Amino acid sequence: MRHLLSACRYLTILPVPRGEGSEDLGRAAGWFPIVGAVLGSLLALTAVGLGAVVPPLVLAALVVALWALLTGGLHLDGLADTADGLGGGWSREEALAIMRDARTGAYGVAAIVLVLGLKMAVLASLTPSVRWRVLVTAPVLGRLAPVLLARLCPAARPEGAGHAFTRALEPTGAGVASVVAVAVALGLLGWAGAVLGLMAAAAAAGFALYLRRRLGGLTGDCLGALVEGTEAATLAVASGLAHLGLA
Repeated sequence: MRHLLSACRYLTILPVPRGEGSEDLGRAAGWFPIVGAVLGSLLALTAVGLGAVVPPLVLAALVVALWALLTGGLHLDGLADTADGLGGGWSREEALAIMRDARTGAYGVAAIVLVLGLKMAVLASLTPSVRWRVLVTAPVLGRLAPVLLARLCPAARPEGAGHAFTRALEPTGAGVASVVAVAVALGLLGWAGAVLGLMAAAAAAGFALYLRRRLGGLTGDCLGALVEGTEAATLAVASGLAHLGLA
């Protein structure tokens, strides 16, 4: 239970009690998709309620705003820092230095706008029956991806959140997270959920390969960026499958 509370405190702003002892996010990784399912369920319930009183585009904007609020903008901050560092730094050292800078540059702003815009566009385009299921699935897979990334990629620095997470993450936690996430995706979307699960794993593997070559490893910001990227990609792929009548 202590690890579940740690995952909730790190991934959301939900008011949960603070347990005894130090935070250990690596050991809490197995709970990440479950926290994602709770977050997704809150978003899905909100979307169902709003669907009766507002048009789809307004619904999408309000749900995405709530999505950012419930996570405290943590992953969006990581997305912005990662985009600034990878986009503006020519060398490994420059990229890591930029990612440490608290200021947000043009790459970071563009990344946030594009991701939030994509989420809103997709949610507005989905039918209610598909929308609520995708809203639960996306945060689940979004929180599986950084767990997989941390198993596939070392930390770029000998300190920081990325180093602490990768050092403490155990194979058991990654395995539990994978089983839970796949079960949720399959249960809600059937074979389309399997496609989305493979997409999330491929995104983590591809990002791990890129970060190894570009930075020599990952940072805490990269973990947050992958959460946002995987969520947006899950929504986009689900939208494509639904448009083709396959989901």
